[in-house]
Amino acid sequence: MRDLTHPVAVIVAQSKDSSHPTGLLVSSFNTVTLDPVPHVSLNLKLPSSTYDEIKKSKAFTASAITRVQMAREFLLDKTDPRHAIAFRSNVNNHGNGKLSQEKGAIWWMRCQWLEDKSVQVGDHVVVIGEVISAGFYKVPNMHGRVVDKPLLYGQGQFRYAGPQIS
Repeated sequence: MRDLTHPVAVIVAQSKDSSHPTGLLVSSFNTVTLDPVPHVSLNLKLPSSTYDEIKKSKAFTASAITRVQMAREFLLDKTDPRHAIAFRSNVNNHGNGKLSQEKGAIWWMRCQWLEDKSVQVGDHVVVIGEVISAGFYKVPNMHGRVVDKPLLYGQGQFRYAGPQIS
């Protein structure tokens, strides 16, 4: 399955009793349904501090990113001091878990966790969320052009989708 290309998303959660958000990079973020109400899913390996915060807050924010540097920062081990620095510089400070547009986030979805729809399978949990709000950023690259391609991961590398095949 690692040879297949998957979308990359950063998942962020923060409960009211937590002093800072927690999150991680996933390649398992997908839509479940868009109509009549949009629902999304993601898979997390347990134990997970991000899942603990999702359970406490009953919510999470998913963001697509376009810059490899941001993805690598979210891959740092949470015990690495650089992880906390990167996290603080990438997540806005409004408590909603949105990533910084200036750093390369291209869209976000605020989701309500659906506990009764989520299921544990072995050492993973399939998290289901109902999208309650969403937004899209227009992100300029270093040359000033708008980048609208989300980052993907496949065959052990970050990548972008290529040209359409006829």
